[in-house]
Amino acid sequence: MSQERVSQDVGTKLLFENDRVRVWDLCLQPGEGTGLHRHEKDYLYVVIGDGVLQRVDPDGTRVEPKHMEDGAVVFRAVDDDCVHEAVNAGETPWRNIVVELKDGKRDE
Repeated sequence: MSQERVSQDVGTKLLFENDRVRVWDLCLQPGEGTGLHRHEKDYLYVVIGDGVLQRVDPDGTRVEPKHMEDGAVVFRAVDDDCVHEAVNAGETPWRNIVVELKDGKRDE
């Protein structure tokens, strides 16, 4: 897999970043995909509006589309190299907010 083809951007627009988190907006029209991107940190996403999302692996394998409901929250722990494309497999626009958790614990 060519490294130039893999983006570090996990959303369509970076909304906020500090030393603890990065917050992305991800908006996709029906049939639109993100292109291959890499998750290097644990992350969660919050679905805004019902929709259907499909993961496509770097080798082109398409995972079964997931029907997601408005307000659903999904957490993903990233163990190794997490590269994929997200495709809007539904008939309406897809939107979610992605929150990447940066390394380091908060001093308490």
